[in-house]
This record gives sequence, C-alpha cells and structure tokens, in this order.
Amino acid sequence: MNHPAMSVHIRQIESAPSHEEKLVLALRGFIELFPFRRASLFNYSALRRTGEGMLSASERGVFSIKDVRQDIRSMPPILSAIREKRAQVVDAEQIRQLPAPYARSVTHVLIVPILHGSAVLGYVYIPGDTGGAASIGTRLLDSLSLYGEQIGRALAADSGETGTPRLSKREVEVLQRMSWGESIKEMAERIGLSEFTIQDYIKSALRKLEAQNRAQGVAEALRRRIIT
Repeated sequence: MNHPAMSVHIRQIESAPSHEEKLVLALRGFIELFPFRRASLFNYSALRRTGEGMLSASERGVFSIKDVRQDIRSMPPILSAIREKRAQVVDAEQIRQLPAPYARSVTHVLIVPILHGSAVLGYVYIPGDTGGAASIGTRLLDSLSLYGEQIGRALAADSGETGTPRLSKREVEVLQRMSWGESIKEMAERIGLSEFTIQDYIKSALRKLEAQNRAQGVAEALRRRIIT
C-alpha cells in the first residue's frame, strides 16, 4: 500500500463539502487504494451491538444499503474485528459463521473497523472472490487498519460549523458512556439514577444533536468533539 497516496486521499475526504460526500470518498478508497473490487460500509451501534448498512461500492458505482441490519453478536468474525479494533481476514472455515447473504460466492472476507480514538464508529465488509485468505498478508492488514483509523478521524473531525448545541453535563456523560458500549442498566447503576432518567437524558441529547438513533448520536458527538 502506498501510504503517500493514502494521505492524499484522506485530505480529499477532509476537504469534501458534506458528510455524505466524505462517506462516499472513504468507501471508494477501499477500491482505489487497495486491490479490491467491492466494499460495503456499515454503521456500528455499540449499545445495541448492531451493524446498520450505509453504502456499498463497486467498480460500477456507489449505492445505498440502508435496509440492511444485522445483530453483530450472531456474526462472530465481525464481532472479533470490532473487539480487536484491527482489520481481520475471515477464512473459508470462519465464513460458515456468517449469514448466507454475507458468505455467498466468496472465498474469504475482510472486516475493517472504522475507529475514532477507542470508539468503533463502523466497519467495512470486503468480500474476496479471487484467491483465498492466504493471499492476504500482514502488511495489507496493517495498511487497512491504518486507513480505518484515518478515515474514522476524518469522518468524526470537527467541521468548524457554528451552532454547536448546548448539552448538559449529564447528557454528555450518557453519550460518552454509550460510546464505551455501556447499557442503560449499567449507566443507571454507575451514575446512580433510574433507567427512566437515563433514557430521558439520551432522548434529549439525541434531539439536540438532531440524531435519528443512538449510534448516529454518538458519531455526531464524536465529530463535534463533545465526547472523545
């Protein structure tokens, strides 16, 4: 992998005029910078342990996969990459642990976590339809892990926008704890509040951030540097 080329691509992502264009560029990078023909980007909710489809790209273009949602706990190879926070290759034997739509007509799969600090914002699923897992070397996995970290920072970076919403100390705290993967019950026990109160703080924080769900709320809070 040519790291100078990666740096140029990251700068293009950072200078993109909208978040949607940044997402497209970030995903296209897996095809333009690496030897892959297809890649799909998923949002990751640490709270619900779910992967929510966002975009899929191939040499023919980019299209939405927002109707795709999967419980990551039922997909051990993907969960492993998320926990390790490093790109991992899924071989033919491990592919059997994935649902049929994810494993059809592939010899191996690559999972690349998208990171911002210690938080996993999402992951990229790359199907391998030629060669096998043995063709994926350590150097390529290291480059993919690095790219996942860099695009995570680029996507979460403060865009310099004005009008950052004012969140209360408790709202910031529940967002931070959600980014760590804590459940509502765990937050209630550690903060010393009822689960209903925690849910109220979450709802008000998401409303102020104009986020449609908790995963989007955490990603937006990271992007605005409200949490780390």
